[in-house]
Amino acid sequence: MAPASAIAALSVYIFTFNCGLLAIDSDAVASQLFNALTTPQLPDLLVLSLQEIAPLPHALVGGSFLVPYFAKFHDAVEKASKKLGGEYTAVMARNVGMTALVVFAKDPAAVRDLETAGVGVGLWDMGNKGAVGVRFTYHRSDGETELTFVAAHLAAMEDEVERRNQDWKSIVRGLVFSSVSKSNGQATSLSVSSEDRPLLSISPRDASIYKPTSHLFVAGDLNYRTSSIKPSPTDYVDTFPQPHYDTTHNNHFSNLFEHDQLTQELEAGRTLHGLVEERITFPPTYKYNSKEPFLTPDEDLIQWHWAKHRWPSWCDRILYLPLPSWLSKPGAKIVAHKYTSVPLFPTSDHRAVALSLSLPLIPIPPPQEEEESDDPRVKPPFNVSPDWKQSRQRARILELFVGFTLYFTTTWEGAAVLVAGVAGIVGGYFVLRAFLNF
Repeated sequence: MAPASAIAALSVYIFTFNCGLLAIDSDAVASQLFNALTTPQLPDLLVLSLQEIAPLPHALVGGSFLVPYFAKFHDAVEKASKKLGGEYTAVMARNVGMTALVVFAKDPAAVRDLETAGVGVGLWDMGNKGAVGVRFTYHRSDGETELTFVAAHLAAMEDEVERRNQDWKSIVRGLVFSSVSKSNGQATSLSVSSEDRPLLSISPRDASIYKPTSHLFVAGDLNYRTSSIKPSPTDYVDTFPQPHYDTTHNNHFSNLFEHDQLTQELEAGRTLHGLVEERITFPPTYKYNSKEPFLTPDEDLIQWHWAKHRWPSWCDRILYLPLPSWLSKPGAKIVAHKYTSVPLFPTSDHRAVALSLSLPLIPIPPPQEEEESDDPRVKPPFNVSPDWKQSRQRARILELFVGFTLYFTTTWEGAAVLVAGVAGIVGGYFVLRAFLNF
């Protein structure tokens, strides 16, 4: 029996994957989903951060258009969890354009006061790039704590460092949680969107993703690269890493990490303010040549098929806020068990990345008014935008217009629906005309 002074722990497993605009292979994902587990026990929470979850038309329209793509992940989670002798319940699933967030819990009744938020940072603030967030309290008889998870997808290309930093600023300003009520009820699979709730008198600090009393985790395709210029035609042969290079070789993948843009921007305080990342010991997660044959996990240890026009980079990352300095509880700490990538799946040019960790199941108290701290929970890097709600509403209208336009003009099923609709209208016209002339 644990001593009375022991702090209960909450086990969390975060998995981020750029799906490459295609429905996943459920069996392949299930076989590698829990690669970062260090014990055979199923974690209390499983969080999926998904980017490019579906083709652009389907993702921008959303709703029932995305059901088959979400269903593939539900199937993969069910298969993977059964192998560990347990099962999960989905407590929320939401997307903004092509970025999605899904949370599974072993005990759905423990998830309380759940709310979601989202923001687009792509063209005209649409969701071709953007972020989705969820916040809730996890409550058990032995403790509780508040959690915020954010799935993000930032701007691409080697030379767009400043744009990625600006995307992060837009996320901090526009991803707003505005609930002012506590239900103390059980969460369901239908989460509550902050866009449907008035901001009222809630503190802007509590509406921000940097809430003083909450943990914060950010996972996604952050798109920071290992160079600011594209590779030359010879770099592929002379520089790109392969699995057989050891750490003493000039082309070992660790040498690329010396130029990792995210590390540089974090140290300079220009992005993901206050968040930390576990040490990276896995190979770059992007960009693999998706035209090459899919490699089994064993074959993946022999050769990596890189795309020649992009520098191998760690685009897919998971970061979190450390415990705040004012949480003075002996023994309270966040313990990261494993941070790793998984073998390449057949539907994407990205490797998925997973992090397993444990955190203390205790509340984070609000800081004292006089608290002097550089913690962004106290001093957020950017203020919440006063017109965040109107901006999202405008962008949503554009998403629907662009999404349906692309669906009817660029997809076979959309074209078929359009032709059938036109045929129906024309046929109806002649039927009505014949009836009126009868």
